[in-house]
Amino acid sequence: MTMGLAAGSGELSRVSLTRVTSILLLGRSVGVIFGLINAIVLARVLGVGALGEYAYAMGLVALFGLVPNAGLSTVITRAIAIDQDRTALLFSTAQKTQVWLSLGVFTAIMAMAMILPRHLVSMPDLALAGGQLVLGALSIPYLAVLAGRARYDLVAVIELSVACLGTVSFLAVAALNGGLTAFLVAQIVNATGSLVIARLIAGKYLPGSPGASCSMAELLRQSLPFGAISIVQNVYARLDILLLGQLSTPVMVGLYSTAYKPVNMLLNFGASASGTLFPYLVQESRTASSGSFERVFKLVMVLAPVMAFVIGGLSEPLIEIMFGVDYAPAAAMLTILAWSAAANWLYAPIGIALQARGYERMWMSGLAGALLLNAALNLWAIPRWGGLGAAVSTLVCEVMLLLASSIMLRRAFGPLLSMQAALACLGATIVGLVILVGLRDMGTIAATVAALLGYGVVLWCFRVATAADVFKLVARFRETTQGHARV
Repeated sequence: MTMGLAAGSGELSRVSLTRVTSILLLGRSVGVIFGLINAIVLARVLGVGALGEYAYAMGLVALFGLVPNAGLSTVITRAIAIDQDRTALLFSTAQKTQVWLSLGVFTAIMAMAMILPRHLVSMPDLALAGGQLVLGALSIPYLAVLAGRARYDLVAVIELSVACLGTVSFLAVAALNGGLTAFLVAQIVNATGSLVIARLIAGKYLPGSPGASCSMAELLRQSLPFGAISIVQNVYARLDILLLGQLSTPVMVGLYSTAYKPVNMLLNFGASASGTLFPYLVQESRTASSGSFERVFKLVMVLAPVMAFVIGGLSEPLIEIMFGVDYAPAAAMLTILAWSAAANWLYAPIGIALQARGYERMWMSGLAGALLLNAALNLWAIPRWGGLGAAVSTLVCEVMLLLASSIMLRRAFGPLLSMQAALACLGATIVGLVILVGLRDMGTIAATVAALLGYGVVLWCFRVATAADVFKLVARFRETTQGHARV
């Protein structure tokens, strides 16, 4: 199956980057609310210890989470963005491949359950977690079809529907005073709903017969670089939870997972927002244009520290209000992890750009290095400082990956971004941190507000973000929204 850059999709050219990104971000914003509700319900119903067991089981299963995908979604999205006439053919082959990979992964999960210590997770619970993973993976080809056609509005509808279903099922379990196993059953219900909803919505983009057969082996070969990247990313993201489970206690895992929950939602939000760039960057690669990337990265560069100031500065009241006083020790972890999320937001679009332009191996090398560093730091820090050590290890690795990705970007594409703007954002962040720490005795809210004001003033002085920029952004949003109505 060749991937020659044919004429771009008409639908993709009609739908603007700003519009589809706005639609998806709106959907993801609502999805974050549902996710927070789920996290609060879990924490308050299960308690710290049982929550740690739940987090360990889900984290262990998620270690295999992207194996069934194996980069297929990225390959299918890219191929459909280039040639929509092959949609049915590509989907049919991807679906069959997905089924076989999912069955293999479930078998591996059950084999692992037989050798794990029973105090960490029971075999029935791990089987339920694995079943949820397999069912969820079967919906991936449907989402890839929609992404390839730039129908992120429909992707948002599917994700919101699934998020709503998940929250309803969690609330039902809580009302019935269910335990760990009941919440895992709710995850099965949610994954089944995801598959059904994706099939109903994406079905109209799969017309007729797929026609000639497509090589499953060839599809896997093309997906291998993206799959390897996905697997490394997944291991990298879950390694701290897994090592905490092995080197610490379920209570510590519960505290850390509580701190990580809001951060993980922010990470998924940023990654998905960056992912909307992929079809556009594939098309832009024909002309070496970088306009989409520059616009998005500048916005993220300004917003990422704002997110970290808010979440990190208000970590103590946020943890106690959402999860209860029993989880108060998680506040320090959340403060550190919020800044690791900011670094992740910054390098996520860089990774997308490198993959879209054919630099998968370069990006893979950076991820592999971060994974090895993360493993070494966690093995050293967790026995000494528990969850706090895991959080610091994550922050160090995220900052190092941000620096490495910036170097990769410059080597691959040259100086795409203004160094003055980057230094101004860095300086503004340092000023904000000094204010936050210096005014801590005044109270978390006052210190956070002052830090945000200091950050904003520095950006304004260096004209990184001006009122004119804001007005232009609003005008552009209105323009694209009106264009969507006409389309």
